[in-house]
Amino acid sequence: MNNALNIVKIVLLSIIAVALTLILIVVLNGKFTIKGIDLYEKTSLVYENTFTESVSNFNIETTNNDVKILEKEIDNIEVKIYDRKDTKPEAYVKDDTLYIKNKAEIRIGITFGILGNSRIEISVPKGTTYNLIVEGTSSDVESQVDLQDVSINTKSGDVSLKNTINTVIKTTSGDMLIDSSKNLDITTTSGDTKVLNISKSLKVKATSGDMLIGDVAGKLNLETTSGDIKINKVNLNSNSSIGVTSGDVIISKTNDIYIDAHVVTGDTRINTNNRKADVELKIKTISGDIIVNN
Repeated sequence: MNNALNIVKIVLLSIIAVALTLILIVVLNGKFTIKGIDLYEKTSLVYENTFTESVSNFNIETTNNDVKILEKEIDNIEVKIYDRKDTKPEAYVKDDTLYIKNKAEIRIGITFGILGNSRIEISVPKGTTYNLIVEGTSSDVESQVDLQDVSINTKSGDVSLKNTINTVIKTTSGDMLIDSSKNLDITTTSGDTKVLNISKSLKVKATSGDMLIGDVAGKLNLETTSGDIKINKVNLNSNSSIGVTSGDVIISKTNDIYIDAHVVTGDTRINTNNRKADVELKIKTISGDIIVNN
């Protein structure tokens, strides 16, 4: 029995030694591939350019790159792309639009935490605003600048935006963080949504995920299968609705509206409700509480 255990220990130690050797090779060479699947690869600066042309729109197509838009004390737009050395991104200006394309085969990556991720960095002069279109497969999108019309379509990736006017976001999996927008339309399968301020219309449809909403004016349409919805304040001028299959709905403050609440399993508590109000907010949950502390 002892001999058998010793043999097993030797085999395990041998496997560990081989694995550590492979990791060392990866770190030194920057790449490890099995049948075309990149298990690890260093990212490096593969593209850098400054654009002096007039630009009002960004149109970005990417497979694996995160997208980050920054404000800097500069006079022209600067673009940097970090990716594998064999990628061939392109960027050009046409009809007031900066096109950036960096599409490649989807690859599996393991990051050891010592190298940067693949990303597109766009630096713009302070005080400028743009329209933005992003088509990505696995891409986080972060903008620290004011945007006007925004369209983001990505299968997997978080979205963080500052101030926008009209925004449409479609993602399969990803968290949303929006500071403020006039009109915001989000469709997501799995991911939490946090919105601070909406001035005209908010529409969110999620399969799984919590919604944390600050102040909403105008119209509201929220729908989730599994997740809680918490709203600080609503000031509605159009009929609106909230639907939850499993989750609580909590609203801290409303204007003078009628709240039509329906609960199958759960409690309902509405402090003030005006049945004669011109605007109606329908709230329905299958399993969960409805609490309105207006």
